[in-house]
Amino acid sequence: MALFGSRGDRSAEAAELEAEIERLDQLPLPALAAEVMAKAFGPGAEWEDPEEEVTVGGPTARAGATVAEIATEMAPDGSTKGADERTWLRLQRLVAEAVQVLEHAALIRPQIHLAMEGLDYTPTRLGRTVLAAGAVAEVVGSERIP
Repeated sequence: MALFGSRGDRSAEAAELEAEIERLDQLPLPALAAEVMAKAFGPGAEWEDPEEEVTVGGPTARAGATVAEIATEMAPDGSTKGADERTWLRLQRLVAEAVQVLEHAALIRPQIHLAMEGLDYTPTRLGRTVLAAGAVAEVVGSERIP
């Protein structure tokens, strides 16, 4: 076996990622938003932030999740190995749509840090409450999202 995996391994990982993207793309937007919320900010997630330690701005220390970081979490086994640029961008676009829905429902909030070239996100108090109740899809769905 090659040190960094064989081409067959990368092809299998790429096919698994593409299958997951297809699954996510077929979900109604409220269901996609609920999956993104759980993977990014749910119990045990890297950006759960139960103590509200994510900063509002300033240095990148204790920053929230970026769309790219959330997209990686949405990938099978948290890996985008073997993904070509088009596949990677497709996954990021799906996540960005879900993030926008979550933001409009006041479940997450954007912020910018001085050393970052983009936004990151953290859950709001409402977002943590709705997530704990398992009601993300219902809350964002009530916003009249198709």
